[in-house]
Amino acid sequence: MDMETRRRTTLLILWGWVSLLLPAAAAAGEAEKSYSSLRAPLESAGPARGDIPVPQAGAFEEKTDGSLALSAAVNFNVYFVNVGQGDAQYIELPSGQNVLIDGGPSGSRIGAFLQERGVTSIDHVVLTHPHSDHYRGLGWVFDHTEVRNFYDTQLDNTGSTGDEAIRVKAAAEPDCATHYPRVGERLDWGSGASVLVLNSCPDRSASGTGMDGGAEINNCSISLKIAAGGFSVLFPGDSQEQAERAMVARFGDALRSNVLKVGHHGSRESSSPAFLAAVQPKTAVISVGKNGYGLPTDDAIGRLEAVNAAVYRTDRDGTLQARPRSPGLYASDVKPLP
Repeated sequence: MDMETRRRTTLLILWGWVSLLLPAAAAAGEAEKSYSSLRAPLESAGPARGDIPVPQAGAFEEKTDGSLALSAAVNFNVYFVNVGQGDAQYIELPSGQNVLIDGGPSGSRIGAFLQERGVTSIDHVVLTHPHSDHYRGLGWVFDHTEVRNFYDTQLDNTGSTGDEAIRVKAAAEPDCATHYPRVGERLDWGSGASVLVLNSCPDRSASGTGMDGGAEINNCSISLKIAAGGFSVLFPGDSQEQAERAMVARFGDALRSNVLKVGHHGSRESSSPAFLAAVQPKTAVISVGKNGYGLPTDDAIGRLEAVNAAVYRTDRDGTLQARPRSPGLYASDVKPLP
């Protein structure tokens, strides 16, 4: 074959490849244009109040090493129960297990909520710390439901006997195990969820001086990060700045969570700038009711708004439900219950 014939043959082969590739490239360009036109209005609109954008559609789950892995949609519901001036969060986990973190200041509201949902047993009950606006409602819980596991700090509120009454009920509960979680421990609450202990004081047996007093007690609150389905919620109890500093120092970016249950009902001493910078919450829920303490404070709300968190309050919004939303543009949704 002479050089001219070889050149013509090569050109014909190249033209054949080009004729095959051009339609595919055009189709890809049209697909990208179509995707971009769909994506642009969604991104320009920004996330709805309380929604969290994710890099791509789909659900993710946090693995034990803290990384995220693509997963199927999961059943993970968090309820911030309106119990007045106090704290109570009820959680349904992907494994089918359920959790109650604190019970509020009385049994009436938490009892009504649990009865309405048909809850007769609770796998895990957590008393974050022995202050009455967190433990009094647990008396109703032990009297009317079957509790399988109780998590406590061992702190003794020396100004009250009410916290000891809850511990007596837990000890008397058939087949109920009491646990004293330690910082850094991962709790086994079934498959599909990661539960990390961020703060606790399991070795301290006495602290505080009054029924509702004592920053020491607040700073020993059992604090948890629960993650499932690409959706994470941080529960710091009544932790104040001292405990927040310790959590930031130990866990750093691992504190990052979609939703923050705001510490100490939005007090001035909680939600410190360094803590919020580590957590980077897209949504913040303040559990609060009518009170004479000036809670939540403008200082705390201002700091939350400074990190662009959408702020909800149970005294205004009522009981709130948070859950992963998947598949779709957003990984989670926070809304008031009807």
